[in-house]
Amino acid sequence: MDAFSSALIGALDKIRPAVVHIYAVTPKTGQIALGTGVILDHYHIITTAQVVALEDEITVKTSDGKRRRAECIGLDPLYFLAVLRVEERLPVDPPTFAPDGTVPVGLFVCAAGFALGQELTATSGIICSSDRTIYRPKARGRGNLPVDGLLLTNAAVHPGNAGGPLVDLEGRVVGINGIPWQGGMSLVLQAAVAARVASQIIDYGYAVHPWLGFSGEGDVIDDIWVEMLNLPNDRGLVVQYVQPGGPGQRAGVQEMDMVMAVDGRQPVTSTGMIRKILASHRYGERVPLTVLRQGEMIELHLSVEEVPGLDQLTNGTVVESTLREHYDESAGGRGLIRRSPPPPAGDRPAWPRTPSWWACLARGAPWRRRGAAGR
Repeated sequence: MDAFSSALIGALDKIRPAVVHIYAVTPKTGQIALGTGVILDHYHIITTAQVVALEDEITVKTSDGKRRRAECIGLDPLYFLAVLRVEERLPVDPPTFAPDGTVPVGLFVCAAGFALGQELTATSGIICSSDRTIYRPKARGRGNLPVDGLLLTNAAVHPGNAGGPLVDLEGRVVGINGIPWQGGMSLVLQAAVAARVASQIIDYGYAVHPWLGFSGEGDVIDDIWVEMLNLPNDRGLVVQYVQPGGPGQRAGVQEMDMVMAVDGRQPVTSTGMIRKILASHRYGERVPLTVLRQGEMIELHLSVEEVPGLDQLTNGTVVESTLREHYDESAGGRGLIRRSPPPPAGDRPAWPRTPSWWACLARGAPWRRRGAAGR
């Protein structure tokens, strides 16, 4: 056997104990969903909210073939991530989740999962884009919400492995499988972001999704100015727009400021990076923001506030989309898909099982990358 195949098989053997099969039943309707999850710790499992809802009766099957009861303790409306808690301790060591910034473009990866609860399945590819931000539309088209910390891979994601791990050849979890996208690529949530969101749901009951109230683009400073002004680095984020009344304006951010550091981390390359740093804090906390303004370094303090419109994703106003049909066509009505008709609108849970933005992405709908949506 060649060295590459041996490394791939070794990575799958390493991650296999941490991958679980999920069987969920909706009590009111009898709908059944099958999917994949990843063990986070000895009592919690991460999966996609396409598989489970808060009221579901859930059974997970671990790699040793044993079945355990579980409950959904929280759903994140922005990332459509679900966190399960099992009744008894899982006798499995949790996998290693890759830290932020350690998943470069070109890294070889493998998407693993349990299709229909059978043997472990795997597809392979590389990381095509790291730390991608896309914009999710709010209900009724009233603006967009930024979704940071996504990966693009050409490893095929399908109903059998969505919610499962994307692993590298070392057996690290580098992401949580999302959906097929466009151009033969798939969307995956970064492992560090998934772990952060799940941990906040466990600790606080919700995940932190901050907004900035300003937008801009990364830029590089000429070496001569770096030396003359004694700057700590040669790049930062140039602020191009400050929203009136937003956190940025209240903190004192002005147009043409260059954000050099956030909470001591530098260099700052994107608004997505700033949001990810703020997301590690609690709402109401104030985070140091260092800006370069007219040759002078100034320290401001940016308040962590919830992004406006997040409630529109959780109040039941988002209509169930065609993703169910998309998956049904590709998988013959099996895998993640609820195989019975959806319940009447009045009986549907507050979180829809399949968000409209996933379906738009699957169809290759265009997305804005700048402007008001980025704020």
